[in-house]
Amino acid sequence: MTNNDNTAKPLQQKFTVERFSLSQGSITEEDIEKMVKLSIRAFESARDKDGDISQDAVLGHDWSLAPVYFRYIIRLGLLADAVYGVRDIQTNEIVALGIWFGPGSLHSKFKELKESRRAVGLYDFLDGLQPQFKEWYEHDLLELIQQREELFTEEERSRRWWCIHLCTEPQYHGRGLARSIIDNIHEQARNTVQGGFVALAAGVEVNARKYQSLGFQERGLLRAPVPDNSGKDFLCYVLSRE
Repeated sequence: MTNNDNTAKPLQQKFTVERFSLSQGSITEEDIEKMVKLSIRAFESARDKDGDISQDAVLGHDWSLAPVYFRYIIRLGLLADAVYGVRDIQTNEIVALGIWFGPGSLHSKFKELKESRRAVGLYDFLDGLQPQFKEWYEHDLLELIQQREELFTEEERSRRWWCIHLCTEPQYHGRGLARSIIDNIHEQARNTVQGGFVALAAGVEVNARKYQSLGFQERGLLRAPVPDNSGKDFLCYVLSRE
């Protein structure tokens, strides 16, 4: 997750959080493509500014795959009715985006959506990866996800909202947009399930610390060596906010 918001600055009133739905007409195919481009700009900024290599590793260092990858992530979120965002009311442009899966095992949800994942483009992305990165994505990262899930009890997963994607248009950093999405989901979680809470992962320490300033607590730090000669690890700071 990328979060470069300056929490000292209040959220401007012209921004509100909404849930996006293709079937209900709250977004269009054009909006999806704009969200894809927003995601690319946000994670390129996180890579260059904060040294967050997480998305670079997932893409196998090949950013030409970024549109296919983020389109898959966003369409999967829409399929699960789990995409939230913020528009600038003056331009109606989407300027922040979050995808949050509600309670239950994320593994179970992904298994249920297996065929849907094919339909929304996962395998188009995987087929574009170099062999060592495809192997890494399908095995090492899945093993890391299993380790991450083990940081939560089954009972906790039954009342957890998990974020798989969170980003802000770089020029809108410092306005509290990511925080507004987090607060919205946190309130939804608490109003829906007794003891409902939110959780997410950060790929770099600076963002983990920012989330801690928003009330998150670190549950663990997981690592997966990147399959190249860099000697770098893919980092996964796991955090939750009760």
